[in-house]
Parts: sequence; C-alpha cells; structure tokens
Amino acid sequence: MSGRQRLLLAVAGALLFLASFSMLFTFLSTTAVEQGQIVQHLSETRAALERGNAAMEEAIARESAIPRLRERARSMGFVPGGELSGLPLSLPVTLPLESAGP
Repeated sequence: MSGRQRLLLAVAGALLFLASFSMLFTFLSTTAVEQGQIVQHLSETRAALERGNAAMEEAIARESAIPRLRERARSMGFVPGGELSGLPLSLPVTLPLESAGP
C-alpha cells in the first residue's frame, strides 16, 4: 500500500469517526432534551395534583365540621337527642344455667 493510499484511508477513517461521534452526540442530546421535557411535564402534573388534593382536604374538613354535620342531619329529618352522661349500667344480665354432669 502506498503512502497516498494510507493517507486517504486515515482521512476516511477520521471522517467516519467524526461522523459517528457527531451522530452519537446528536442522539444523546436529543434524548436528554426529551427526558427533560418528560420530567417537566410530570412535575407540572404533580403540582396540579397536589393543589387538587389540598382543595379536597379543605372541602372535607369544611364538610365534616360539627355545625355542618348537624345542619345536614336536620335537613335529612334527624332530630337532636338528649344529652347522655354515659352508658346505662343496669343492663339485663342473664347467666347460663349450669348443666348437671353426666
């Protein structure tokens, strides 16, 4: 192989290496940008879900307040009962009869 052929082969190899490196760099850059866009979208979605969750927690707290529950019970026809100081202690108690042995 002559010196000129070796030089052309080296130049062709260098160009092929540079082209391959450029394509790899372009592919990796594009992939990084796409992944960044996905992360940004997921971050925005998470923030929106957290805002919605906070709004739902606030609504649950508002609706489960004692005055609101009383109002809803009255609208459904329930009437307030008397105040109980505790459970009645005079419950009827029945003991099982002892059976005679065999």
